[in-house]
Amino acid sequence: MNSHWSEYWQQGHTTSFGEALSGNYEGVLKSIWEPVFSALTEGFLVVDVGTGNGSLPLLLRDGLSKGELTGKVIGVDLAEVTLANSVSNNNQNIDIALMSNTRCEQLPFEPNSVDLYISQFGFEYSNVEQSLEEAARVLKDDGQFVIVCHHKRSMILNRNRRILTLIDKEEVNLLINCLAKMANAMGNISNQEDVERIKKDLQCEQIRAEINRLIKLLVMFDESAAQDCDLMRFVAQFFKAGLFWSVAKKLEFIEFITIQMDTLRLRLAELVNASFDETKLATFIAKFHQNNMILNELKVLNNEQNEVLGWYLHGSKFI
Repeated sequence: MNSHWSEYWQQGHTTSFGEALSGNYEGVLKSIWEPVFSALTEGFLVVDVGTGNGSLPLLLRDGLSKGELTGKVIGVDLAEVTLANSVSNNNQNIDIALMSNTRCEQLPFEPNSVDLYISQFGFEYSNVEQSLEEAARVLKDDGQFVIVCHHKRSMILNRNRRILTLIDKEEVNLLINCLAKMANAMGNISNQEDVERIKKDLQCEQIRAEINRLIKLLVMFDESAAQDCDLMRFVAQFFKAGLFWSVAKKLEFIEFITIQMDTLRLRLAELVNASFDETKLATFIAKFHQNNMILNELKVLNNEQNEVLGWYLHGSKFI
């Protein structure tokens, strides 16, 4: 799983929401953590699993920036990750470190060493029963376990499920293939005369008509998903910025589009499979007691429009 997520995080995203959220988490996905972080004590150790490029460690550091509390946050992820750039990075009291290629199910920490174990939209991608057992191992007595995870019926899942349905359609592959045919049919274009030439070329016109037909079908099926998956933006880039590229460069760009669609399909399929419905959540919570954990709070998080965002679980380890 980690290779396509490594590619995603290397693009510089702070959260798993991609272009839909340019910075760090806002709203309830930020405010829900404020009381959790404010309860930390001097010299704390926090572990964030499925950290990505460190969205939660950055929220923690920024949230405690007005105080003098010192401590350390270690973010772990199975993918290759790098701490995202932060505007407010003047809190030198909080040390942040990220560890790539690290499994939630096998953490490199001593038993009873962690004060707070956290995750936001990351924990559920692991083997959750093994990860819960590992969380209980590394947490101190009365250590806190707080995660936000994907809800099967959240607006996040609904949106991404629609994208996944669209990019699984045969028209997507046909459209990408038509772009490759167009690149070869056009040949190298270096001036306006070449542009006029391809406008009169019957083969180019037939391919262009087919491209337009496929775009229309995809947009009619789900316009929002067609835009959200970036395929329409890639097609526009091919015909605008890419018009005067060499044939070889055009074909390289089409290969890039293919890879982007394939990796997006993998990420979204994993997202759908990782999400919790009530039955899966109940099965997970039933494992708390045997791991010396108790559940303190469980609730559904909603945004300002009352749309479901995810599940919030707050547990702690037996004393």
